[in-house]
Amino acid sequence: MHSWLKRITPDRARLEAHGFLRPFRALLGQRECWCFHRSSVTRAFALGLFIAFIPPIPLLPMHLLICALLGLMLRLNLPVLFATTFISNPFTWLPQIAGSIWVGAKLMGMNLAPLLHELAYRTHWASIKQLWAPLLLGALVLGLTFSLVGYLLAQCLWRLRVGYLWHRRRSRLTRRRTLG
Repeated sequence: MHSWLKRITPDRARLEAHGFLRPFRALLGQRECWCFHRSSVTRAFALGLFIAFIPPIPLLPMHLLICALLGLMLRLNLPVLFATTFISNPFTWLPQIAGSIWVGAKLMGMNLAPLLHELAYRTHWASIKQLWAPLLLGALVLGLTFSLVGYLLAQCLWRLRVGYLWHRRRSRLTRRRTLG
């Protein structure tokens, strides 16, 4: 996986060559943002999951701006951070928003049935405005939950991979000693 990620990730020189990225050359040159270390990759994965649950604004690339700013400030692995954020895309927005509203409404003790019934027959902006609070609360709760679970999962997978590589290396060395 490490080699695959390195293969699909553009190198710093190609990114610095783009005209619109020249003002950020010093920031993009930070080595920590491009290294595949356990701490930077797992933290980037968790933060990317959290950012993915921010309610989408289709006209503005808010997710990408937030990723760039926080990734550079916290010196996280930028390719993993951006890739994880793309979990939120136009195909997943509807279930993501519906799930966030449902979780937020449950936590706030709201009954969504009358509100949805009213929206089905009439489009009242007042009714839609009532959905913002549960949407934001649900997005926060789901973002934190998925972020925590993603961080723990990434840590476990990273450790399993390292253990597997050590075991494979050790068995190769043992095989060489017995043959040679």
